[in-house]
Amino acid sequence: MNRAGGTEVDREAAVRQALENVVDPCSIATGVPISLADMGLIKELRWSDGEVKLVLQLTSPICWQAANILSAVERTLMSVPGVRSVHCTLDPTSEWMPSMMSAGARERLRRIRPLHKESP
Repeated sequence: MNRAGGTEVDREAAVRQALENVVDPCSIATGVPISLADMGLIKELRWSDGEVKLVLQLTSPICWQAANILSAVERTLMSVPGVRSVHCTLDPTSEWMPSMMSAGARERLRRIRPLHKESP
């Protein structure tokens, strides 16, 4: 099938779905594992003829888990049918903010760690 026929669209959707299984390692420490997508860490995703190019931004420019995150992304995406290569890079100039998280992820995190009002 050609791109308009759905094959490329279906494969890109499969790539996006697979990324939902890659969890931000630091979110595990909060007790609320959150996917890279829900954390708002996926800055750019391009799919073309079996090649996936992904640019991530991290929550901190000195993230100790960066290599593990890249490895998990590449390993996960290479298991998607139709993916022949994965090029995952980091954008160290991006500034991540908690507001970039999905509403659902923020809600799950707040259930575990509610905001406390300071006393007067």
